Amino acid sequence: MTQLKVSKRADTIHASALRRQGLIPAIVYSKGEKGINLSVPALAFEKVFAAAGESSLVDLVFDDGTTKKVLIHEMQNDPLKNKVTHVDFYEVDLTKKVTTNVELEFVGEAPVVKNSGGIVIKHLDEIEIECLPGDLIKEFKIDISGLTDFSSVIHVKDLKISEKITILNEPDDVVVNVSEPRAVEEETPAPVEGTVEGAAAAAGEKKDGEAAAGEAKPAESKGGEKKTEKK
Repeated sequence: MTQLKVSKRADTIHASALRRQGLIPAIVYSKGEKGINLSVPALAFEKVFAAAGESSLVDLVFDDGTTKKVLIHEMQNDPLKNKVTHVDFYEVDLTKKVTTNVELEFVGEAPVVKNSGGIVIKHLDEIEIECLPGDLIKEFKIDISGLTDFSSVIHVKDLKISEKITILNEPDDVVVNVSEPRAVEEETPAPVEGTVEGAAAAAGEKKDGEAAAGEAKPAESKGGEKKTEKK
């Protein structure tokens, strides 16, 4: 199990002062108890989070040697500095099942992509699971090498996972399937001036213009006489 050394901190210590020292302010919550304020080394936390994520147990080790088994429950980030600014830990009861989301990692190569130009469509990027805390996993790998043709599809019910873990998504939910490549429509280029096609198109436009102009001329009366209005 991944371990993370932490220290209890007094309420009087300002969070910004901790961050200047390379520490992250944090709180660990336990059921029926008041939250405990902590300070966590930033670099150590980044390594632990990379290894455990939000769905694997972490052993918090206090200065006095006591430990708490927790999940990383929530994080706050500074988007400009790309740094974690606060962490909430949640202590779990090892005898009671927990519900959490686990990321999906797609591995392998789909033959239909290589052989037929198919496009792999991923409908889910995580699944919801329920299990005892000790059976939690960080991620679940899905092998897509079985996608051999355009009818290939992987449903939630097709996922092979530990018997100790229950997937809570609907069994018929589609995880990944394959789409046929889109046909590229060829566009007919417009005629370019100076070419035979361009000249022919221009001549055609001119004839049409002349015909229209001819139709617009008023017809003269027979014998060239003009009708006059009687007063």
